[in-house]
Amino acid sequence: MTVLQAILISLLYYICNSTWGLGVGWWTLMRPLVSGFLTGVILGDPVMGAIVGAQINVLYLGWIGAGGALPSDIALAGVVGTAIAITAGIDANTAMALAVPVGLLGSVIWVTKMTLNTGYVRIAEKFAEKGETNKYWIADVALPQLMLFLFSFIPCFVLVYFGSEYIQSILTFMGDKVVGVLAIIGGMLPAVGIALTLKSIFKGMAIPFFFLGFLLVQFFGLNMISVGFLAVVLTLIYMQIVNLAKPIEIPKSVDTEKVEKRYALLDKKTIWRSWLNWIMFNQANYNYERMQGTGFCHSMVPIIDKLYPDNPEKRAERMKLQMQFFNTEPQWGACIIGLTAAFEEKKAQGIEEISDEVITSTKTGLMGPLAGIGDTIDGGVVTPLLLSLFIGIAATGNLLGPIGYIIVEAAFMWSIYWFSYKLGYEKGSDAILNILESGKINQLILGASIMGCTVLGALVGNFVNLKLGINIPLGASGPFNLQTQLFDTILPGLLPLLLTLGSYFLMKKGWSSVKVIGLVVAIGLVGGLLGILA
Repeated sequence: MTVLQAILISLLYYICNSTWGLGVGWWTLMRPLVSGFLTGVILGDPVMGAIVGAQINVLYLGWIGAGGALPSDIALAGVVGTAIAITAGIDANTAMALAVPVGLLGSVIWVTKMTLNTGYVRIAEKFAEKGETNKYWIADVALPQLMLFLFSFIPCFVLVYFGSEYIQSILTFMGDKVVGVLAIIGGMLPAVGIALTLKSIFKGMAIPFFFLGFLLVQFFGLNMISVGFLAVVLTLIYMQIVNLAKPIEIPKSVDTEKVEKRYALLDKKTIWRSWLNWIMFNQANYNYERMQGTGFCHSMVPIIDKLYPDNPEKRAERMKLQMQFFNTEPQWGACIIGLTAAFEEKKAQGIEEISDEVITSTKTGLMGPLAGIGDTIDGGVVTPLLLSLFIGIAATGNLLGPIGYIIVEAAFMWSIYWFSYKLGYEKGSDAILNILESGKINQLILGASIMGCTVLGALVGNFVNLKLGINIPLGASGPFNLQTQLFDTILPGLLPLLLTLGSYFLMKKGWSSVKVIGLVVAIGLVGGLLGILA
């Protein structure tokens, strides 16, 4: 690996964690499917990058960084794991086993960032006290992103430039036996990622579809593209049978003609800038004290500037109010930003009913429910579903896997961002609450869960590898192989299925994903060294 390649990979890792992903970097660049592919492009082997990134991503399929917690740094695992695989010439399963501790190491960077970012809140407060909207970006974006660059670039450069050669030497020294054990562990680890995703959708009417997807792969050999299309058709048929396939729309109880006219003091350009600030910088200064608080205020800066262009005292008052603690799921929670923009506009018009207490209580009351809905739909259902489909494509060496995922995922996220913001600004809190209470969201989640369970079942058959290496001597008739002559006869892929379900039930009992990963690694290590597992 050249110095230039190591620099580019380290820059890629920073961008994966930064604000420069146009609001969707968290959902696209950060995923190992994409970061692995881009690492492969830098190293001159995009096909291998896509294959390794896809394999690593199966482990992090159900990864959700909710509530400021980051159990593992999936971007670091993706870029470093892929870089090691390509430069050291190891297979995807072995690369996955090596990527796990790297991802856990990367969580230290996250905690450090979240802690130190609190200091920039003080600087933001000073700008807010003076109503300096033109300087606010320094505290919310420039300073925390400069620190993130240093904290991301340096460790990644050391790992990929110096670490690859050392790891290759270590693997050569350990020999085929130990490398084989790492491959066994890597083949088992995807069960944990699939099980983590099942926590969100493996329930009720969706459960049988998980086993259906598994059987379609085991007995009919369907690939992930075929399973994906079949899952869509089966879901539509099932939803029609149970009379749930109804369009999602704003309930008729909302009289859109009586909704007060917006754009009285604001214009569409200002609304666009507010929306863009939110999608770009909602977590630019993510911190343990205010979470997205400074990002929320940054999204209000264009609104406040427009409403109070020549009144720094009023700008200071509004900025300090909007810097309070805030945390929600960014896409679905964008309606709160739109609603707050409408509140600020009406307050500037002199409507006394719009008090600071109303604004604060509305923000506080909506951010929790919308976070729950957004994390469930985006992080728990839609994103794992799309990843599952495109991982299957990438695993064959088809570059449509990572590229297609970027396009589809970004289009979905941008649509939710914009629809949500517009709903809050133009329709108001009544429309938001009516949609939340209408039950349509639950129907959407059910349909997506059915598709997700079908695809996840297929993933078990395609990506989880667990085989016994036990042969029982039977004299003249030769050895009896437990794997091929017993388990494969009962049900091909039975052990991977049991491993996945076992991981799922452990998590349901309260085990963390890190703890389950530790158990799987221990089983793979002992089983591989003793020859129990092949």
